[in-house]
Amino acid sequence: MQRSRFCFAAGFRDIFLIRNTTMARAVLLTLGLTTFAFTLIYASTNGAVRLNVNPVGLHTVAAGLIFGFGMVIAGSCVSGCLMRMGEGYVMQWFTFAGLLAGSAAGAWHLGWWYQFSISRSPTIYFPDYFGWLPSLALQLTLLLLLYLLAWHYERKNGLAGISREKPPVRRAVSRFISLFTGRYWPYHIGAVGLALVNSLFLYLWGRPWGITGGLTYFSGWLSAQVGLRPEQWRYFEGLLYTGDNRLFLNHPFIDLAAAMIGGSFLSSLLHREFRLRRPRSRKYLLSAMAGGILMGYSSRLALGCNIGGFLGGVSSLSLHGWIFGLAILAGAYLGGKFFIRYLL
Repeated sequence: MQRSRFCFAAGFRDIFLIRNTTMARAVLLTLGLTTFAFTLIYASTNGAVRLNVNPVGLHTVAAGLIFGFGMVIAGSCVSGCLMRMGEGYVMQWFTFAGLLAGSAAGAWHLGWWYQFSISRSPTIYFPDYFGWLPSLALQLTLLLLLYLLAWHYERKNGLAGISREKPPVRRAVSRFISLFTGRYWPYHIGAVGLALVNSLFLYLWGRPWGITGGLTYFSGWLSAQVGLRPEQWRYFEGLLYTGDNRLFLNHPFIDLAAAMIGGSFLSSLLHREFRLRRPRSRKYLLSAMAGGILMGYSSRLALGCNIGGFLGGVSSLSLHGWIFGLAILAGAYLGGKFFIRYLL
């Protein structure tokens, strides 16, 4: 992520703010590759791995709208927040604080959403309705059509183009060499890398990549430290609480989130890019924290963020991932309007 500047927030936001779909197309490429890999892994293991298939309903739509709005005013998605924290962006540390607060609020309020929508919503897994091969073919075709639509949208606005300075073979060789010598990787290389890592997670660990589950457990531990009773919240009902608050720190996604910050830090340090980057105005710090709170809260409603809920959901052939993604797109549009009017 650090080398390619890969950020899901930019994939949704840039469509409206600067009419650019380069990152959006990279996100679609990640979805396509991960979908194909997840299907192969699930079939080869006879369903021994656990995909991200969750109920889809009003809570999914509400979560996507809130999440999309939040990530635009925060300046990053959840995964992008961790990446930029490692690079030294002060603003994203405020986003991280907001994520913890929002995750705690979402975990506390999840019981109401469970009664209102989640428990009444169907879980729609495409292979149950269409079969494996038709579901895979349908989703890959849809992703390809969206990719072409995004490409056409960018060309229509005069922003897309392919360099003709070098023949195709020489251009491919030059790009390969640039992976080791260039300052940044192309977005599509980051997309391939993320799809590969996510697929390895599923194959070796039995679960797709996730982030906010760990952050929520960490926020549960913090809540317990200040005298709250998070073990009584619906989100933590599966925790075999014995009175020892350290149980909240056993979630493996906590280590994964810390590793993402550390990986970004090492990458930026090795390439002499790390430095503390302060925002131009304090209002951006407040905006970052508010956006983090919105993303943290909504990720509990959607049972995942842009990684577990959107990327993991779509790649698992679950309808909830698509609905969440479409609602994020609408929320990003509203967030962009707010950003231009009040934050620029």
